[in-house]
Amino acid sequence: MQKRLTILVTGRVQRVGYRGFARLIANRHGIFGYAENLPDGSVRIVAEGDEDGLARFCEDLKADDEPLILVESLLVSESAYEGTLTHFEAHFGDFQKEMFHRSELGLEYLKEMIKLQKRSLKMQEEMVSALRDMKKESRKRREVLERVIEAIHTQGIG
Repeated sequence: MQKRLTILVTGRVQRVGYRGFARLIANRHGIFGYAENLPDGSVRIVAEGDEDGLARFCEDLKADDEPLILVESLLVSESAYEGTLTHFEAHFGDFQKEMFHRSELGLEYLKEMIKLQKRSLKMQEEMVSALRDMKKESRKRREVLERVIEAIHTQGIG
């Protein structure tokens, strides 16, 4: 049975590629419709398709494995199937404004990645230094142990 759903998605769903993500999921499940940003920070999705495809689509819209997207809620309402949609698309607002926001967000993520990389490199350097110290200490202990063993053998105790 064919259905039409309107889905209101809240959370961190704007400026993180959610509309494009919804398009990929829709194409995977044979769903037609569109996704658009709303002024309150949510995303509205209008979707048409068969019941099973729509159920899988809604489940996948939770974006559990997506690193930038955080879906807090999906509010789903059903309306009469129209059959007028022929594909799924992401609706965009002012192109220049959206590109500016995405570029700005990309720069922020890049900065955070660089900070994390620097911290990771520092930790790796500290670990390498600690391993070198452990190797030196192990070498010293091995030398002491070899001397003890040699002394035992020369005294004829063993």
